[in-house]
Amino acid sequence: MPLIGFKYPDGSVVSLEDVANNNVDLSKMGVTLPTLIEMSSQRPVDRKPSTTELIDGTCQAYLKRTADYFESPDEQAFALSGTKHHALLEQSALTSVNQLTEISLEHDGITGTADLYDEKRKMLVDYKLSGSYKIAKALGLQPRHSFHPTEVYLKSGRWGKAGSPRRVKEFYIDKNKADLEDWGWQLNFYRYLLEKNGYEVNSMYIQATVRDGGLQVATSRGVDRKIYMIEVPFINNEHLEARFIGKRDALSKALETKVLPSKCTDKETWNGVKCESYCSVKDVCPYVN
Repeated sequence: MPLIGFKYPDGSVVSLEDVANNNVDLSKMGVTLPTLIEMSSQRPVDRKPSTTELIDGTCQAYLKRTADYFESPDEQAFALSGTKHHALLEQSALTSVNQLTEISLEHDGITGTADLYDEKRKMLVDYKLSGSYKIAKALGLQPRHSFHPTEVYLKSGRWGKAGSPRRVKEFYIDKNKADLEDWGWQLNFYRYLLEKNGYEVNSMYIQATVRDGGLQVATSRGVDRKIYMIEVPFINNEHLEARFIGKRDALSKALETKVLPSKCTDKETWNGVKCESYCSVKDVCPYVN
C-alpha cells in the first residue's frame, strides 16, 4: 500500500492507524487531528491512471501506488490549501447558470476531473493556487528598465550621475516567452477528455491565485495582483495522445510486471530539485537513495 503514516519534525513516525485512533502527539506534530485525517485520504491503488498522475514521472507514480512511505504534513500543506480553495469555488459554481463543476471524465483508460466548464462560453477553467515564481513564468513576465519621468538621482552612483533621471524596473508580458509547463498539458488533456465526451471547448484558462500575493517577493517578479486569468494555448491532439497514452502504457506495464520503471527524467524532477525536497516518495526511491 502507499502512504502508511506521517513523519514528526524530528524524523520519528506515526501510522495511519494511530492517527485514526487519535494516538498521535499533536503538539509534537504541529497540526490538528482533522488535518491529519484529511491528509490521510487516498484513492484506490487499482484505479485507472489519472491525467495528473501521468504528468508526473512514471517511477514516482509507480512508487506512490506500490511502496510504503511516510510523509511530513508540511509536504501536503499547500495541497490541502488547494483542495479547500477548489471546494469553495465549486460550491459557488453550483448556484451559477450554465456552469458545470468537477466533471469526472474518462477516455482510453485515462481519467480526469475538470474544475469548471462554462456551457455558454464553451470555456474550460482550471483553478490553481500557486507561488509567484510559477505564475510569472506562466504569464511570460519580463523585466526592463526605463527612466522615471520626474525623479532624478540625488548623488552619483553606478546607475547614473547626480541630476540624471532615475532608472526604474518595470515588467511587461511577452506571450512568446510564457511557459505554462505542466499546466498547459494538464488543461489540454482535460479539454481532450471533454471533447471525447461530447463537450465543445473554444477556450481554456487557468485561474491562478497567487499564494504569496502582495508580498515583496511577488512584486519583485512583476506579479502585482493576487489573482490572474491566464489563457492556455491549444496543443495538438496527436501530441497529447503520444504523451499521455505512452505514459499510461508505461505505468500499466510497470504495475503488471512489478518492475520499477526508469528514473524520472530531468524535466519531471525539475533537474533533481523535486527529488531533494518535493517528491512524497523520495525516501523510498532507489534512484534518490
